[in-house]
Order: sequence, then structure tokens, then C-alpha cells
Amino acid sequence: MRFDRIEKGIVAIFALCGVLIVSGYFYLDTRLARLVLDLIGTRFLFSSEISKIPDILLSLVCSLTCISWSARIYLARKPGGGSNLEFLEYIGSALPVAFVFKTGLKDLFGRTNLRVWLLHPGPLGFHWFHGGGDFSGFPSGHMAVFTVLMIGIGRYFPRFRPLCAAMLLLLALALIITGYHFLSDIAAGVLVGLAVALLIRAAIPFLHRLADRCPRRFETT
Repeated sequence: MRFDRIEKGIVAIFALCGVLIVSGYFYLDTRLARLVLDLIGTRFLFSSEISKIPDILLSLVCSLTCISWSARIYLARKPGGGSNLEFLEYIGSALPVAFVFKTGLKDLFGRTNLRVWLLHPGPLGFHWFHGGGDFSGFPSGHMAVFTVLMIGIGRYFPRFRPLCAAMLLLLALALIITGYHFLSDIAAGVLVGLAVALLIRAAIPFLHRLADRCPRRFETT
């Protein structure tokens, strides 16, 4: 029954993200962007403080990946690592995979960034295989990476699940309010993060079983 609830929850999240992506692209994205612009104002939205927020996502992913694998190697030498080892393996694997996936998808879709669109409003579309620069809005890399991170924390430390959900919601609102992403970009980022999380969660036990079956070359007899 518990597994059924988890499955239903995953399907519901995928469906919700799909609906937000489609409805956002055809209806909500531009309307929500104009609403935010009217409420916040161009003075704040294009201020130097907001426009020049440094993108530290790559540095964050690299740092957490190195820390996770270093801690995993250290704890593996001690008895009773258990779920902590699995958590560190998950973080050390899922974060770089999510970053690579979102980078490839941005290059594939080549969608106009929200801030560029606000300066030059026009029809929204995708510039296929011409991503990068002004055409790197879809999906949101921050949402993809942080979705992976929050799912991992929530899975291995259940008491933090409400906090993880709140953090993702706040990040989504911040990306919209600061004019860095359309609603559909954010929903797509969540979708990518969830897919990567499921992939890594399935891959880690498989790799453990594969390693157990391999002969130990350096085992002494």
C-alpha cells in the first residue's frame, strides 16, 4: 500500500508538471510574466542588484559532489554507515547528472530567457539545437538541481520533508519574481529533477549488486 501511494504521488507530480508546461507555454507564461512586471516594476526587476545575481549553480554542484564522495569514502571505512552512505552516493551522483541533463536540454530546446523576452516581447518559441546565452531558459537548471537535492534530503531524512517542499516553493517564486524563468521553465526543471532522482535511486542498488558479483582481484587467499 505504501508503495502504491508513492507511485501515485510520482505519477501525480509528473502529470501536474506536464499540465503546467503545456498550459504555461500556450497561456500562463506571458500573462504571469506581465503580471509580475506590473506588480514589481521594471526598476526593481532590471536593477543592478537583481540583474547581476551571480550564477553559482556549477560551483555549488561541484562542491557538493566533491564533499559527498569524500565523506562517503571516509565513512565507508567505519562500521555502521548504512543509509548515510546511500545518501552520500545519491547526492554525489544525482547532482552532476542533473546538471549535465539540464545543460543538454537547454541546448536542445533553445528557449528565450524571460528577462530577454521582457525587454523584447514577442512570440514565444524554441530555437532547436541553438541554446545558450539568451536562449537557455528551458528547463530551469536551478529547479532541476534543487529538486534532486531536496528529494534526496526528504527521502533519507523524512522529518525535513516539509522544509524541503517549502524550499522548492520559495525557489520557484524567487525565479518568477526576479524574472529569471517562465512558469513552464520551472515546471520542466522539477520534471527533470524528479526523473534524475528516480534514475539514480534505481541505479545505485543495481551498481551495488553488480559490484558484489564482480571478482575481487586483490583479495588474498
